[in-house]
Amino acid sequence: MPNLGNTPLASSRRSALAALAATLEEIERRRARRRLMRYEPYPAQAGFHAAGAGFLERLLRAGNQLGKTVAGGAEAAFHLT
Repeated sequence: MPNLGNTPLASSRRSALAALAATLEEIERRRARRRLMRYEPYPAQAGFHAAGAGFLERLLRAGNQLGKTVAGGAEAAFHLT
């Protein structure tokens, strides 16, 4: 590929790439802020959420790194929104 230096074509490509990078950053920012909309509970988490219809207090008991905090946070966000 030839070196275009500071030609109008090179400048146009740089501005197009900058606009694309800005658009991708905005998409990622919006995606990160809408995490609750993409929440898909595991079976144990779904059972925890469903039990809320019949019980005021519930327990989601699981091992490390299995989504207890995510499920609890999603539950709280559901009620707050």
